[in-house]
Amino acid sequence: MKLILAVTLALASTASAFVPVSTPFGVVTSLDAKHVQKKAAKKSNHNRPRKSRPSDINRKPVVYPSFEKPSEYTISDAAAAPVNKKAE
Repeated sequence: MKLILAVTLALASTASAFVPVSTPFGVVTSLDAKHVQKKAAKKSNHNRPRKSRPSDINRKPVVYPSFEKPSEYTISDAAAAPVNKKAE
């Protein structure tokens, strides 16, 4: 009987450690993180697939053909042609 009472008392005293503290401003809950989490770019870089095969490690960069941007406007020495609006 004394053993059951002692065990019950011990459990009740440890259970109070997990109950949120009530204050006049509301219930206070402590949310202390134990480890900082990686965010955004650090996380995606951490989780990216690693190059483990020799074919991936020794891969050469892709050689693209040269590209010349076409000119948008051509400069002409001729006079500008007048634009006539159609009469309705």
